[in-house]
Amino acid sequence: MNFLNLPTGSRRYLEIARRLAAEIERGVYAAGERLPPERELAQLLDVSRTTVREALLALEIMQMIDIRVGSGVFVRDEASRGPAPLYEPDAAPPSAVLAARRLIEGETASLAAAHATPEQIALMARTNDELAANIDNVAAFDAADARFHDLIAQAAGNDVLAGFVGTLWRMRESEMWTFWYDQTRHPDNRRRSAEDHRAILRAIERGAPDIARTAMQSHLDVLADRFYTLKL
Repeated sequence: MNFLNLPTGSRRYLEIARRLAAEIERGVYAAGERLPPERELAQLLDVSRTTVREALLALEIMQMIDIRVGSGVFVRDEASRGPAPLYEPDAAPPSAVLAARRLIEGETASLAAAHATPEQIALMARTNDELAANIDNVAAFDAADARFHDLIAQAAGNDVLAGFVGTLWRMRESEMWTFWYDQTRHPDNRRRSAEDHRAILRAIERGAPDIARTAMQSHLDVLADRFYTLKL
C-alpha cells in the first residue's frame, strides 16, 4: 500500500499531511517514534498549529499515526497500518466548519430572536429540556443538540440560511470531525453546552437579536477552544 497517495487539493492541511507522510515513508520518523510537538512541527513546516493539527487528524484517519491524547503522536509500524480507509478529500476541517457555523448560526439565532413564534420557542424549550436531561446519554444529547440548532435555523425565517446550517451540521459526519469530537465527549462539556443553550434560548424568548447572536457565537467559540486546546 502506497501511503503517499493522499488526496490532492488546495487545502493547506492536506499539503502538510502529504509532506509528513513522505517523511515517514523515507524513515525521517521511524515506526514507533513520537513526532515532535505540535508547536515544533508548526515552526518546522512554517504553518499554523491549526494546520498541523488538521494534518495529523488526516494522517490518523489514513492509519499512518496514532494520536494518543495527552501522550503524543506516534508513527505506526507498517504491519499495523493495514489498508488505508476511504478518506474524504473534500471534507472540510473542523476549524473551517466552526468558523462558518459561528458566522451563519450567529445570524440565524439573531433572526430567530426577531421572528420566532411562541410555538417555535416552546418547541425549542422542550428540546433544550430534553438535552439537559440527557447529559449522561451521548446519543440522546447529540440528537437533541442537533434538533435545537435546526429549530433555531427554521425559526429564522430564511430557507437559504437554514439550508446552510443543515449542510454545516452534515459536515460533522466526516471522519476528521468525528475523531476530534470523540476526544471531547465529556459530561462537563455537555453540561457547559446545555448552559450555553439556555442562554441562547433566553435571548430568543426575550426577542433580543443582538444578545442571541452573541450567545450563539460564544457557544461556538467554546467548541472552537476545545479543538484548539486539546492536547495531542
